[in-house]
Amino acid sequence: MPEPKLNRRVQYTRRALREALIDLVSEKPLANISVTDICARADINRSTFYLHYQGVHELLSEIEDQIIAGIEEQLANPPSLQTLDRLVNFLKHFKQSPREVKLFYALSHDQDDPHFVRRLQQLIYDAFQRGWQNRMPEASESHKMLTFSYIVPGTISVLSAWIHGDMPDISAEEVVALLESIIENGVTGIYEHISSITQE
Repeated sequence: MPEPKLNRRVQYTRRALREALIDLVSEKPLANISVTDICARADINRSTFYLHYQGVHELLSEIEDQIIAGIEEQLANPPSLQTLDRLVNFLKHFKQSPREVKLFYALSHDQDDPHFVRRLQQLIYDAFQRGWQNRMPEASESHKMLTFSYIVPGTISVLSAWIHGDMPDISAEEVVALLESIIENGVTGIYEHISSITQE
């Protein structure tokens, strides 16, 4: 029966290391974080760290995998909802976790590690692709890709700013409605969206 105890110990150690890195990423750039920093924050020695991970980036990759998996789950459920409605649910869920908010903002703004942003861009691309297939049925894949290359970074920036910022006057539904208006109508969609709100 010692194996379950070992598994619990492994789980505890990995969780402590993940949480230590999450705290550190929200405090300083990833490039400035060392294994020693993580171990000191987690109160775990370096030899134990290397039993589980080869380095900082492997630990970070595991954390990113968990975040992406969580976002995928939020965007996929419930299946009956449209993509934009799922995005509303995701934003509401994400906003409830201050630690996730800090980590999301830190990773999406870390110039030394664009890997997370690329994965996030691909995720959003996949989520919106079906809708854009309907909007641009005659467009080639190259045209669609160029369109997305323009839209997706802005979408991530808007989501990141709202998730991390203090904007009690703007709901998740309003953020998604603004994004939809911009996507549908370009920059003029911003003015149209704001005008429609002020006229209500």
